[in-house]
Amino acid sequence: MVTNEFWLERWQAGRIGFHRDEVNPWLIQYWPQIGRGAKVLVPLCGKSADLLWLANQGYDVTGVELSPMAVVEFFGDNDLTYQTEQVGSLKVHTAHGLALRIVEGDYFDFHETGFDACYDRAALVAIPEEKREQYVLHTKQRLTPEATLLLITLSYDGDQAGPPFSVLDFEVNELWGDWIRKLASEDLLQLDERYQSHERTFYEESVWRITG
Repeated sequence: MVTNEFWLERWQAGRIGFHRDEVNPWLIQYWPQIGRGAKVLVPLCGKSADLLWLANQGYDVTGVELSPMAVVEFFGDNDLTYQTEQVGSLKVHTAHGLALRIVEGDYFDFHETGFDACYDRAALVAIPEEKREQYVLHTKQRLTPEATLLLITLSYDGDQAGPPFSVLDFEVNELWGDWIRKLASEDLLQLDERYQSHERTFYEESVWRITG
């Protein structure tokens, strides 16, 4: 069962194999051309370096993250000072000298609107199938009608009990609608032995985009 406690325990135990220290190359290659100052939402952001990359491009970046440990490590790893404000059930951590903040708490308790773009590298694949429709609807409600989305997914066969979950192409289209387009994909079985299994014939990472 993937619950909030599951994720908090993963961070406490250091079981964060999903984290990458480097900026995601898909982000650098496929981030859409939108104006500086645009508001960018990053759900379930962890302590990703992608947040800093987006902020350094001139965007107003808001990450949302459940784990307080992830938040503290993000600011510490990047030598950023910040201030914290309690807003309802959420804590808002705002960096000094940079248009970047991380909202600490349950993503479904985050109700701010008006975001011009969304970057989802590890959120949809962390959501169990029965909650994905709720997650996408909640995310759409945070965005402007003309907003753009960059989404990275995984799809694979064989058994895997926990996240990251496989999200097949037809599911992406059903969840995000006719405007989403697959831009690229690669089979990680050919690139990294960690994904190889006698049960598995493919382990594909794909990048998708909606351009408003």
